[in-house]
Amino acid sequence: MIFYFSGTGNSLAAAMAIAKATDDMLVDIGASYKYKDFDFTLEQGEQLGFVFPTYNWTTPPIVDAFIERAQFRTGNKETFAPGYCFAVVTCGGGFIGNTARIFGKRLLAAQGINLDASFSIRSVGNCTFLYAPAEGKRREQLLAHAELEARKASERIAARERVHAERRNPFGVLMSAFNEKDEKPRSTSEFYTLPTCIHCGRCAELCPTNTITMIEGAPRWTELGCTQCLACLHRCPTNSIQYGKATETRGRYVNPVLATAKGV
Repeated sequence: MIFYFSGTGNSLAAAMAIAKATDDMLVDIGASYKYKDFDFTLEQGEQLGFVFPTYNWTTPPIVDAFIERAQFRTGNKETFAPGYCFAVVTCGGGFIGNTARIFGKRLLAAQGINLDASFSIRSVGNCTFLYAPAEGKRREQLLAHAELEARKASERIAARERVHAERRNPFGVLMSAFNEKDEKPRSTSEFYTLPTCIHCGRCAELCPTNTITMIEGAPRWTELGCTQCLACLHRCPTNSIQYGKATETRGRYVNPVLATAKGV
């Protein structure tokens, strides 16, 4: 079973590639968190995987919360122990720092499960309030590279290689140490909508943490709970949602897999 979290599709694309190679079932962490569904039944010794993005060189808050709340059991209600456990971390930059190792420590502390392998996949970045997402030929190159990296990781996972092969460098490791905390609050104060908002409610529907509420037809963000996946911003049908003034002049990004994936 592969658990994934994805705001704009990069981690979903990677998870789908791996699931195809390993014949594993996919479970959406965002949907599980949104609807408070944390009970999962697996076969004893079944492969267990996690695919998610790196945020600020560490794990997304929603992934931390999910690992704390998830109940992995067998049909006999025994404590589940996987035969092989892996993590794949997607990123918009070149290096993920210690994200995979941070996740491994959290998984062991919360679930008593050891992380046997970890990989990283670079794709198009979506942190629009910091930079403009790649476009044109550069975007195509990054997506092609991500597809190749996902295929390579899939082969190694299918072979159950026990290796930690994610991309790290001293700067990323330093930033991981600086940003990793027990609590990782994400501000919503910079979110706002332009007059082009059509009040469709898509943003509230997509929000995995139920941070967005429609009030008199307009989205409102609560102060706490946001994991800052930016799904609301990038997947708004009229590009009306902004996070700070810089995003008004920057493009949007959605991985092509979201155009074909059902139920996403």
